[in-house]
Amino acid sequence: MQYTWILVVKLIKQHQRYQSMTDFIYEPYKKIHVHDLIKMSLDDLVSMISTLESANAYWAEGVLFVSFSISESDELGKKEIEGETYLDRVVFCKYDRYTKTAKSSTNVEINVINVQTSHLYRDLVSWLKKQSVWNE
Repeated sequence: MQYTWILVVKLIKQHQRYQSMTDFIYEPYKKIHVHDLIKMSLDDLVSMISTLESANAYWAEGVLFVSFSISESDELGKKEIEGETYLDRVVFCKYDRYTKTAKSSTNVEINVINVQTSHLYRDLVSWLKKQSVWNE
């Protein structure tokens, strides 16, 4: 009986060792550098996105958009760790309401992902609406 009890205690301790949780730390970007902002018509945006390997657009706060990162490098990796990232460009159009897909006048259709709940994307759209290109 004592041997069984010792074995049970060892199994419990071993199980507890594998049950430890990983610490997760939320660290939003401190800075995002955007090199180019491109406003397009819905037709042009849908047409462009449909030619990409991943044909998805994002929607938040009345804007349909896609962003393109700069090719990764060791230096950019270091910047990421420091809380900075670089976007080559953000391409967008005004799109009042969220819909699961967006369709051009030529019936080309793309998927739309609702990122309204993301603080990062809401901040991006808020910043975008303050840029001169927004009113062009």
